[in-house]
Amino acid sequence: MSKRTWGITLTVLAMVIVAAAVLWYIKEDTVVPPEEQHGTELVEMLPARTSPDQVTPEEEENPLFPEEPKEDTTYEEYEYLLRNDNGYVSVYKLPENEIFEYTDVIMDILPVGMQEEIHNGKYLKNEEELYNFLENYTS
Repeated sequence: MSKRTWGITLTVLAMVIVAAAVLWYIKEDTVVPPEEQHGTELVEMLPARTSPDQVTPEEEENPLFPEEPKEDTTYEEYEYLLRNDNGYVSVYKLPENEIFEYTDVIMDILPVGMQEEIHNGKYLKNEEELYNFLENYTS
C-alpha cells in the first residue's frame, strides 16, 4: 500500500472512532422523557440522607403520623391525607387511615412549603382535590 492509502485509511478509522465516542457520550447524557420517569431516576440524582444529623427535628418527633387537623377543622370534612412515606408522597383514605395509593411524587422535588404541609399531614377534602394535587405534581 502506498503512503497515501495508509493516510486515508487511518484518517477514516480515526473519524469512525471519534464519531462512535461522540454518539456514546450523547447517549449517556440524554435525559429520560418525563413520561418514562417513575421517580427512580430523580432519586438517584438527589443526595442521600444517611447522617443522623441531617434529620430535621420534625422528622425526629413523629415521621409517620402527622399532626391532627387544626382546631377549627374535623376529620369528617376530609377524605384523604397526604404523608411522607420514605421520601415519596403516599395517599391515605380517611377515616380508616389506611393506604389508598402510593405515588411517584418525590418529596425533595416539591416546593418547600408543600413539603412541610405533607410532612405535617396534608388533608384533602375530596377526590377532586386529590387528583388536582396529583396532576400538578406528577407531570
